[in-house]
Amino acid sequence: MLSLQKSAARAVRPQAPATRMVVSRRVTCRAAVDKAQVLADVRAIISEQLGTELDKVAPAAKFVDLGADSLDTVEIMMALEEKFDITLDEEGAEKISTVQEAADLIAAQVSTK
Repeated sequence: MLSLQKSAARAVRPQAPATRMVVSRRVTCRAAVDKAQVLADVRAIISEQLGTELDKVAPAAKFVDLGADSLDTVEIMMALEEKFDITLDEEGAEKISTVQEAADLIAAQVSTK
C-alpha cells in the first residue's frame, strides 16, 4: 500500500506553469500625404497673404520675389501652421525661401503626425 501512495502522490503533484513567450509588435501607420494638395494649399495661402495672383505663386517662386518682407513671411508661416495644424520651428522656417520648400517641409511634418 505504501508504494501505491507514493506513485499516486507523484501523479497529483502540480507541474510548473509553462513559460509563455510574448511577442509584441509596434505598428505605426502614417497617413499618406497628398503632396500636390499640400502645394496647392500653400500656394493659395501665400497668394492670399500677399494679395498676389495665384498664377504668380509658382513652386519655384521665392517669397522675396513675390514681394514678401520679413513680416509677410512670419504671417505666411503662421497661416500655414494654422491650416496644417503644425508648428514650424524658427530654424526650419528660416531655411524656407521658395514655395516648394515650404510645401515640402509641411508635407514632411504632416506625414510624421
